Order: sequence, then C-alpha cells, then structure tokens
Amino acid sequence: MSDQPPDAGAPPGMQVSPDGQWVWNGSAWVPNPSAPTLMPVPYAAPAPVQYAPMAYPTAGGYAIAPKSPAVSLIVSFFLPGVGSMINGDTGIGITILLLWLFAIFLDVTIIGVVVGVPLGIAMFVWGLIDAYQGAQRWNRKHGIIS
Repeated sequence: MSDQPPDAGAPPGMQVSPDGQWVWNGSAWVPNPSAPTLMPVPYAAPAPVQYAPMAYPTAGGYAIAPKSPAVSLIVSFFLPGVGSMINGDTGIGITILLLWLFAIFLDVTIIGVVVGVPLGIAMFVWGLIDAYQGAQRWNRKHGIIS
C-alpha cells in the first residue's frame, strides 16, 4: 500500500485503498471523504442464450422406435381396440372398443344375447387382428422390418 501515490483529497499521511473508496486512519479503514461517489448500476437481465438442440440426431433425421405387434396384440386382448389406438389407428380402435362395449350391454338383455354374443366375439377377434396387422403396417410405412 505504501507504493501507491497519496490521494490529493485524502488527509495527509493516510493510505488509500486500491479502489480509492477507503483510507487508513492508522487504526481502521474508513470511507474516503474525497472519493467520487459511484452510481449504482441498475440490474439488467442477461440475454437469453441459444443452446444447440441436443435431442435431435446430427444426421438430420429422427429416430423412430418400431411398434411391437406383440404388445399391441396383448393390449388388445384385454381391451379390444386399444391395441389399434396404440398403433395410431384411433378411428378404428374407438369403433372396435365402442362396438365391443355395446355388445356387452346387449348381453344383459335376453333379446340382445342373440346379437350381443356374436357381435362381441367379432369385435374381440377384429381387435386382435387389427392390432397385430396395424403394428406391422405402421412399421412397413416407416421402413422398419418387423
């Protein structure tokens, strides 16, 4: 600190801090009365940073996971039509599911048993076949061999 030239406005014999804001009075650092007052800098939010997308492949294409015909078949076994919905055939899947539920409703009535049982079996089988073939169709459309 002694290498520093004395501040012209500081009392004689006192050392001035490197930033000029404090002076040594012999026992403590006190504010420099001749230091220029610093204006507070208003806070400015940092500019948003653009990061390179990391979720995209570098080759310019997207990675597509194949649809599993077995998974679609198993799901459609428990809820006919849902396997088709998984494959993206939502219209067909909803139709199969609603007709299967309607067949269950018809099974409650005595007259509806004649129509409800065959309709329910038909929707169950149609749901299984469409789920399996729909997954294979989706894979072929996207160039995946299954």
